[in-house]
Amino acid sequence: MIIDYIKFKRFPLTSEIQLFTIHGNPRNISNEIEHDILSFYTKLDYKHINYVIDDDSQTDSIKNNFEELSLFDEKKVITINVVSSSIPPNLKKFIETASANKNDNKVIIKVDRQPSSFKNTKFYKNLCHITCVIEVYELKGKILEQWVINKCKINKINFNELFVNKLISFNFNNSLAISQAIYQKSLMKNLDSDKVSEDSKYTEYDLVDMLLNKNFNGFFKVSKYLQNTNASLTYILFLLNAELEKIYLIKHPKTNKPYIAPFLKAKYDVASKKYDSKNLLIGLKNIMNLDIGSKYNSKISNSWVSFNDLFSIMMNNNTQA
Repeated sequence: MIIDYIKFKRFPLTSEIQLFTIHGNPRNISNEIEHDILSFYTKLDYKHINYVIDDDSQTDSIKNNFEELSLFDEKKVITINVVSSSIPPNLKKFIETASANKNDNKVIIKVDRQPSSFKNTKFYKNLCHITCVIEVYELKGKILEQWVINKCKINKINFNELFVNKLISFNFNNSLAISQAIYQKSLMKNLDSDKVSEDSKYTEYDLVDMLLNKNFNGFFKVSKYLQNTNASLTYILFLLNAELEKIYLIKHPKTNKPYIAPFLKAKYDVASKKYDSKNLLIGLKNIMNLDIGSKYNSKISNSWVSFNDLFSIMMNNNTQA
């Protein structure tokens, strides 16, 4: 049986399924699926055992754990995280034979996206018959939007449609980056405020727009507003550091060309031409110290003043270090 993320979310889990194979990337979606499976079996009093595999050295231990029956009727869910480029041969044999051993123990196999030829192998075709194969891909469109909404609700973050769309676009539809941004957002001081996000005059993403447009007057205006509303400077630094890296790597594609969504490519190409490489490096060099200062030295230094000074230097083509 082969299903994808959406079908899995609608799939009625039962204790009859003995083996699950979670195949693909991104890893955070793979981990989410594993969490859902474990939550189901935890309620049935299963004990979880986790393995990280890059060769066959632990295969015997996995086999013994799976075949062992507890005197106290203790049932187990064994997660096998395969981190090698391919599944070790003895582990393959164990997976193929485990379904024939009809005991109460369960197995979750997690493997990153394999070459396209993997799906043509006899082993993969057998997996589809003896396990529940869950194919993982990056989320897109309405599915990604709903996923972001659910994450915001879980982290008790106020949101609206504009916030969700900006969160997706500025992180290039990357669910891992979005998840990290939501976590950073959850650390904001005004998280529990009754004031909903629709009432906010400016957001952190307006600051990103000002950076890309190299509009320091607008940048300072938004920065002042965010400071007055107790926005998290740590979260803002996290966002802007990511943007500076993207702009710099666009200017120096031989280093490591970043992925830019097609509908944003022109915007970032224009932004990269507005900035000098030296000033971008100044920003990247100093933003880490600024982040440390905002977290640990806020009582003896004004981090917001340092923040505005740093971006004034960079956006006005000054060359101070």
